[in-house]
Formats: sequence, C-alpha cells, structure tokens
Amino acid sequence: MKPPQFLFMLLALSLLVVPFLGCVPIGTNPPKGPSSEPRASKESDIARPATTVVDRLGRSVTFERTPQRVVSLVPSATELLFAIGAGSSVVGATKHCNYPAQAMQVPRVGSGLLEGTSREAILALKPDLVLCKWDTHEPLITLFDRVEIHALNLGAETLDELFLEARLLGRATGHEQGAEDLIKQMTDRRDQLVARVDSLDASQQRSVFYEVWDDPLMTAGPKSFIGELLKMGRMKNIFGDTDVPYPRISSEVVVDRNPDVILAPTSHMKQIELATLASRPGWANINAITKKQVFTINGDEISRCGPRLLNALEQMIDAVYPESKLKEIHQP
Repeated sequence: MKPPQFLFMLLALSLLVVPFLGCVPIGTNPPKGPSSEPRASKESDIARPATTVVDRLGRSVTFERTPQRVVSLVPSATELLFAIGAGSSVVGATKHCNYPAQAMQVPRVGSGLLEGTSREAILALKPDLVLCKWDTHEPLITLFDRVEIHALNLGAETLDELFLEARLLGRATGHEQGAEDLIKQMTDRRDQLVARVDSLDASQQRSVFYEVWDDPLMTAGPKSFIGELLKMGRMKNIFGDTDVPYPRISSEVVVDRNPDVILAPTSHMKQIELATLASRPGWANINAITKKQVFTINGDEISRCGPRLLNALEQMIDAVYPESKLKEIHQP
C-alpha cells in the first residue's frame, strides 16, 4: 500500500496537468501570435437564414451562408460591392476594375471578356461567389455549377435596374442597409440634377449625338442607360427613334440630323477631337462642330451602369446646359 503522502502528491500533480491538456489538443503545437485571438464579427459574418436571390437571367441562387470570397468579372459590380460596404469580400477582379482605389489591390483574373478570363486564376482564389456579365459570361456558369461555386449574372441597363442589383448584392452579401443607403444617396442626387433642367421647354432643349464608337459608327439609343441619361438631362437624342440600345448608324444620318452638341467618352478622345470630326465627309457644317460644342465625359463613369453613373449625368448637363449650373449657383 502506498503511503498517504504519496497519494496526496499524485492528486495535486494531476490537478495541475489536466487544465493544460484541455487547452491544447493532443498531438498539436499550441497556437502562436495574433492568430490565436478571436476574430471580431462583422455584419456579414452574423448567422442568418438562407437567402435566395434571382439574377438577370432568372436564375434562383440560394446562399446557405454569407459569401466571404467574391470574384467580380464586372467593373460596375465591383464598384457596387465597395459602395454598399462589401468591398472587403472582393478577392479577385478584372484588369478594368479600377475603382475605388482599394479595388486596384485585388488580384487580377483577366480582362473580363470571356476569352480573356482565366478560369484557373478564378478557381485558385477559392471563391464562394462569382459575379458575371449576363450577356458575356454565361458559358462560365456551367463550370461554376459543376464545381459548386455560386454565380450571379448582372448587367443593369437602367438606373432602376442598377438599384435592383444593389439590393440583390446587398442581400447576397449581408449588406442590405448599405444598399439602401446607396440607393437613397443616388435617388436624392438624381432628383437634384433633374431639377436643374426640369423647367426647360421643348424649344430650349438641345439636340445631342452621343458617339459610342467611330468604326463602325455607333451611338446610344433610348433603351440604353446612356440614352436614359440623355432623357434625364432633357437632351434630344437625335437617335431617339431606335429600339436598339447601341445601334450602328451611318455618318450621313448624323449630318442630316445636325446635332447641336456632340458627346463621347474620354476613352474615345482622339476620335472626337474637333479637327478629326470636321474631316469626316459633310461633318464640317454640323452645328455642334461649327459652334465648337463637342465634349467628352469620363469614360468609366459614362460606360458603366454603376454607382458613379450620376457623375456622368452631371458632366453631361454641365456641357449641354452650362447656364443651368450658373442658375443653380445664384439661386437664393
């Protein structure tokens, strides 16, 4: 029989050892450094019921948990994510996703075009959500479905559709309030800009030709978001009679319709210089050219149906109706 003193010492030793065994699993090393600290929870990390959203192609996508790793193949969607507060979840983007500045720090997965997008680069980032352009990336959906990665097809063509996409991404990423805040800000700003030109009657409205591209010559019809901006800004789109969002047109028709103002994106800068336009057959006598009413709009802001779209509308109004800006400044 062991002496009582030995049994007492053995019991005391076991009480000291057991707590340490409970802290570190057998066969592992104890955690070191900051990684052992609990991560602060975010709004998007909070447990919530499964969420189902419907994308532009009518596909219902159900999220059992909030996506934490998002790859965006659509520059406007990248901007939307940052604008609603979900930018920290973006782990991959295209080379054209250049706004905001934080988006430039994200790894690139290609140009964004179907043939210029690296499937390997996307899969290597282990995303749980990929944002695609509905009319460009549809073939990629099959791949993502096969490897069980959620994908959403986006591509708003009106301001209202942009608001719907903001809400869709807000629900998908757990940033519903951020989406509503953005929509409220944009709605208020739209109303302020429209108020600047709302009093113009038909005789005061100026006719505008918006040049999307020069070869082939293309413009923006009323069913495009650029056409919608022209309408909001009380500008007469000289191609307001087409049902095609971005139709090819003839140079002769532009001459015949004789616009007061010509607008184009800054990405089209060399082709829209006054001397270049005047050298086109018959264009030297167009009102916009004889009166030097040719202006460029920020190419990214006017070419993306995203959070900065109203910046483009303001530039358009400033160019076509500069007097409305003076009127706004001098209002009591």
